[in-house]
Amino acid sequence: MNRHRITLQKAVLASAIVAAFAFPVYLLAQEEEAEDTGVDTTLVPRPAVIAPRATSGLILSLAKAGDGYVAVGQRGGVLLSADGKVWKQVLTPADATLVRVRFLDDTHGWAVGYDGTILDTTDGGKSWTLAQFDAAWGKPWFDILFLDASNGLVAGGNGVLKRTADGGKTWEAVESPVFEDQPNLYNLIKLGDGSLLLTGERGFLAHSADQGSTWKQLKSPYTGSYFGVVPVGTNGAIAFGLRGNAFHIVDVAKAPGLSEADLAALRELAANPEASGQNANPVSEVAGWKRLASNDTESLFGGSVGEDGTVLLFGANGRVMKADVEAGALTRVNLPTNINMNMGLAAADGLIVVGTSGVKLLALPN
Repeated sequence: MNRHRITLQKAVLASAIVAAFAFPVYLLAQEEEAEDTGVDTTLVPRPAVIAPRATSGLILSLAKAGDGYVAVGQRGGVLLSADGKVWKQVLTPADATLVRVRFLDDTHGWAVGYDGTILDTTDGGKSWTLAQFDAAWGKPWFDILFLDASNGLVAGGNGVLKRTADGGKTWEAVESPVFEDQPNLYNLIKLGDGSLLLTGERGFLAHSADQGSTWKQLKSPYTGSYFGVVPVGTNGAIAFGLRGNAFHIVDVAKAPGLSEADLAALRELAANPEASGQNANPVSEVAGWKRLASNDTESLFGGSVGEDGTVLLFGANGRVMKADVEAGALTRVNLPTNINMNMGLAAADGLIVVGTSGVKLLALPN
């Protein structure tokens, strides 16, 4: 297994791979300067620029910030809106593609992305500070989660998980056998009981009951990638990803762990994906987990939980799926669009979605 690979095609919409996740191309003049001075300027962050079509470019994540909204995407783009209708780009100190934005409260937030980029804001997204940039590492952070103003975790490519206890000034690696196979870590959430659930590629699921200090890998009902996960109920969650697969569990703390035999089987599967794709069913029965029935096979990339508890999952080709855990099913929300979506949030005037067509406010059907 190539331990330095990044399976970008599994992290984003297929149609956006080249546009979104190619590393920044630097000017020839900069390269000449690097040769003259001995300084590698390709490892130095460049500020993002205000783009005339920023609202229609690739947007990968969306978050609520106080009464407004913040969206992030390609080339360090950050957009702000007070109502989900009118958006304005703000300057940021790095032009690396941003994959995720999250807020701890109305004003404190973070955005993460490629080249090890971490940005932070203390004014609801109006201005941003570069907390970390590591182009020498060159890989992406896919998610960030702060538990309070001091303690947070950041998850990224090749099984790298780091934690901070000083608000992001310094970070240290979380060492665990759980990350030995170096899966890309896509989504990290806090459950209703305060514990943490981490999802990733190749059916990766891990649970922490001590704020991320130690991790237990869970037996997965799916061998494909989980691009996202949302909390449901007191201790439950819905994990979702490739080919529209979504799985619900009532109590993550009671989920069975991954045995040595299970791990060996997964490694064998990963070592021969072509053969396994022909002979192995990617979905299996695992105690506690229930697959949400659906006839749809479009991949799902993001999810949100409304104030009323409604769970919506967002994906390719206009797919917005409503999760009904009681019925054990996903039902498509019929919208007049076939755009690719990475994320969405319910708003007073409809549904704000972001994806390959930028950011849009869609009217919900009656």
